[in-house]
Amino acid sequence: MLRLVAYSEAMREEWDRFALSRGTVFHSGGFRQILLDSFGYRCAYHAVIDDQERICGLLPLVVGRNLSWSRVGVSLPFVNHLDICADNEETKNVALSAIPGIITNLGLQTVELRLKDQAVDLPQWQVHLQNCTFELPLLEDETATLAQASASCRNHVRKTYKNSWFAVSFDPGRLPEFYKVYVKRMKQLGSPAPALEFFANFFRCMPDGTTLLTVLERDTDRVIGGMLLISDPGNSTLYYPYGANLVEYNHQYLNNFMYWEAVRLGLRQGMKSLDLGRSPVGSGTYHFKMQWGAKPAPLQYLFYGNKEGTAGPPDREKLKVFIELWKVMPAFVTDRIGKTLIKYLMP
Repeated sequence: MLRLVAYSEAMREEWDRFALSRGTVFHSGGFRQILLDSFGYRCAYHAVIDDQERICGLLPLVVGRNLSWSRVGVSLPFVNHLDICADNEETKNVALSAIPGIITNLGLQTVELRLKDQAVDLPQWQVHLQNCTFELPLLEDETATLAQASASCRNHVRKTYKNSWFAVSFDPGRLPEFYKVYVKRMKQLGSPAPALEFFANFFRCMPDGTTLLTVLERDTDRVIGGMLLISDPGNSTLYYPYGANLVEYNHQYLNNFMYWEAVRLGLRQGMKSLDLGRSPVGSGTYHFKMQWGAKPAPLQYLFYGNKEGTAGPPDREKLKVFIELWKVMPAFVTDRIGKTLIKYLMP
């Protein structure tokens, strides 16, 4: 007999063992702590247990307010995809069937799930299918891995090394420099950025799996781009969830250099796949990732609630006026407001 129970600290050790063997690092207690400490969300994690009190499924969920000030649950914000961690289909269905009760018990308006490998076809759920993540196979060596890319992509990578424009650093002490680049790029895209503390919390809560890769202008040693990368030995995947670069270096193929250095890191770590993150279908980043030979994996964002709404990341078309306003507002305003606003976007 399976049943769903609320998370307690007493189950943390067993929870993490199950998460790292059956799920991903984003199912773990370390990432839970990052979300709670960085944004003040409320923990609404649940576990499916059997009649011997053993964990056989995980439903991570955090509760907060969205832009409409509705009280919502998301599994999980700041994560591109997170399947229900379950040892079989029955366990997954127990977790899904419990969500209406969770909504009632916690006084939520909606719950959103972000699935990749699991499919849910239930009439009560609204579905958002406009995004993909990209998985780049990391093959036996650099030569084989680069051979998957288009001819122009390979040429751009080689050109960056031939001209010695850039250097790479893995020094976490350069996080504040990376953060300045990240905030600047997010503003150019019309998006707020979380506080520096969010990124610092990865090194505090998930130190073994977190790497900061920064790209330096070789002549000045200045940080001009970077990635926060998360290693998951359980599924042999290196995740790229957060990163940015200065666009004035695009003509020197800075992004190609940065992505290739992430590939090289994944190969050194023995990873089998590089997850390049979420992109809307048909977007510029979608096509950039395709040229590496990465395979698009459709994401199924599901929405269940007591009132009308839509699943998925914030609708940029509906927010177009605010996005354009954000781009032109003074940086000293957006930098301060953005750190608070981002928690309600739940990207």
